[in-house]
Amino acid sequence: MPELPPKPVSRRALLTGTLATTALALTACTGNSEPATSASPSASASATPVPRTLRLAAAAPPVKLDPAIVGDNESFRITRQVYETLVDIDPDTGSTVAGLAESWTESPDGLRYTFTLRQGVLFHDGTELTAKAVVANFNRWENLSPQLRTASSQGFANIFHIDSDIPKLPTAKELEKTFKSIGEATEEELATQQSRTEQLEELSKQFETKLFEGKSSAGSASYFASVEATGEYVVTLNLRRRLPGLVDALTLPGMAIAAPSALTGGPKQNPAQSLSTHPVGTGPYTFVSNGNGVVRLEIFKDYWNQARLDNNTGHPEVALISAVPSPYNREGALLADEIDGFDMVSVDIMRTLVRNAKVVVQRDPFSVLYIGMDQRNKWLAKPDFRLAIAHAINRSSLAEKLFLQGSKHASTLLPPALSIPAPEETPNHDATKAKALLDQLGYDGEEIEFAYPLRVSRNYLPLPERTFAQIADDLAAVGIRIKPKPIAWTDGYVQTVQSKDFNGLHLLGFSGGYRSADDFLSGILASKENEFGYTSALLDSQVLLARSVPFGEERTAAYADILKTLNTDLPALPLVFPISALAFNGNVTFYPPSPMLNECYADVQMTNSPSISS
Repeated sequence: MPELPPKPVSRRALLTGTLATTALALTACTGNSEPATSASPSASASATPVPRTLRLAAAAPPVKLDPAIVGDNESFRITRQVYETLVDIDPDTGSTVAGLAESWTESPDGLRYTFTLRQGVLFHDGTELTAKAVVANFNRWENLSPQLRTASSQGFANIFHIDSDIPKLPTAKELEKTFKSIGEATEEELATQQSRTEQLEELSKQFETKLFEGKSSAGSASYFASVEATGEYVVTLNLRRRLPGLVDALTLPGMAIAAPSALTGGPKQNPAQSLSTHPVGTGPYTFVSNGNGVVRLEIFKDYWNQARLDNNTGHPEVALISAVPSPYNREGALLADEIDGFDMVSVDIMRTLVRNAKVVVQRDPFSVLYIGMDQRNKWLAKPDFRLAIAHAINRSSLAEKLFLQGSKHASTLLPPALSIPAPEETPNHDATKAKALLDQLGYDGEEIEFAYPLRVSRNYLPLPERTFAQIADDLAAVGIRIKPKPIAWTDGYVQTVQSKDFNGLHLLGFSGGYRSADDFLSGILASKENEFGYTSALLDSQVLLARSVPFGEERTAAYADILKTLNTDLPALPLVFPISALAFNGNVTFYPPSPMLNECYADVQMTNSPSISS
C-alpha cells in the first residue's frame, strides 16, 4: 500500500493554490501603471503574461530559513536561492569560484586570508554589500550561543570548531585498560591494541608542539581568531591554526551572508531571529512568503549578476516549492502536470517515470546512510555485538533493492569521491559469523529499540520505512530482536536520535557540503556522545591533527588512520552511498544537479507548463 502523508495535500488543491499565488504576483511582475478602467478585466488578463513559474515538490518543509542555525537540506534548498556566500562552486567542475568575493589571497603561513568583495552588490533590502556587512555576519556567528551554533551542520561551528577543546591524549596504561575491559583479548584485538599504542606514541610527539596560535574567545581548539574590515570592500580573516580547505568550506550554505539590517532586533540569544522566517540576502531570488505548505520566491530585479539572468532567458521568474512528504503523491502530481518537478525520486517509481517519458536528473553520490549504535545500551556497548550487527546486515542487497541503480553499499563513512582508502578488513555480510558472536556473548534475545523516520524522503534515505523493514529482517534472521520506534521527521526525529534520552539503533545519514573528509566526519561525529554514546580522545586527536595536514599523500594517510579507528570502534555502521535524483516534466529543459546540492534556480531553463500558461 503506497505511503500517504497524514494530511495529504490533494493534487487539485496543490494546483489551485499554485494558480492562486501565481495570480497574486501578476501585478507585481508587470509594472503596469495604467488605471484599471482603461481595459476590461478580460482584456487586461490577456495582456498580462504569466511569469515563468517553477513548481517544485520537496519531501519536507523547511525547518527554518536561517542557514546559520539549521541543518536540514530542505531549508538549504530555499536559502541557497536567497543568499550567497563569499565563495561559490563551479557547477561543472565542483571547484571553488568567485562568489561575493571576487578574489582572495592566503598568507604563507596559512593563518590569514584576505577577501576582496565585489562592488555594487545589493541586499534585498536595498543596502550595499561592504566589508562591514561581512564582518557583522562573522561577529553574529561567533557570538551565537553554542546551542544555536551547533544547530547548523554546514556552517561556522563545523568549519572553525569554535567550541572544541584540545583533547587530552590517553596514556599507554589507560589505553591498555580499555582493551582489558572488553575481556579475554583475541589475537585480532591484541594486534589492534599494538597498532593503537603505536598511533598514540606518534600523536604524543605532535601534541608536544604548540598546536594553536594566540588566544581563543571560545574553545582551546578553535581555529577562528578574528575578522576585520581592512578596507571598504576588503575583509581579513585570521586563524589560530592552518586550515587547508577553508576556501572550499566557505561555500557551505551556513556561511551565507545576510543583510546587516536583519541581524538585530530580536532577543538577546538570537538578535537575528527574523531570519528564521524572512531571509534577506543578495541572491537571485527574494523571499515572498511561506504559507499553506508552499514557499514563494520571486526574481530579484536588482540582482548584481544580471549577465547570469540575461544569458539564461528561460530562468524561472517565480519559484513555488511545496512540501509533499509521500513520493507517490509527488509522482502523481507530476503525472497530472500539477507540478513541474520533484526531488527524491525513489527506485519503485522510476519505471513509471520512464514509461511516461519524464526527465530524470541524477546527482553523483555524495552522501552516506548509516545505522547508529548507541553504546549506552548494555548490548550495543559490547564491541562484538556491534560487529554481529555489521555481519547481519546485507548492505549490498539494501543498495540494490531500495536505492537507484548505481548506488553502492558503503564500507566507510567517506564516499569514494574523496579517495580515502577503506581499512583492509571491514565487516561484510556473514550471518553465520553474526550468530556465532551472539552465542559467545550469551545474548538472551532482549529487544533493542530501533528508530526510523516517517513521512519523509532524504537524499540518503528515499524509502525509510522499507529500509528499516529490510534491516529488521536481516537482524531477525540472526536472532536479534528489535522494537520499532517510528518517529515523524517533523516531530523532531533528528533531535530525538541525537539526544541522551535515546540509546538504541537508528537510521540517519549525512550529505557532504564540499569535497572534504573533515566535512563528513565533523558533521557525523558532531554529537557523537549523545548520538552514539561514544567518546574517544584518540579519535579526537587524530581528527584535530588531520585537519591541518596539507593536501597530498600525508593527509590521505591521516584520514585513512581515522577510518581504521572508526572501523574498530564502530559507533556507526555505514550502509549505502546513494544516488539521488529529481524528475521533471518536459517544460523544464535543464536543471543544474549538484552532488553538494548547491542548485540555484537561476540556472534552470524552462517554459511555463500548459496548465498555467495564459
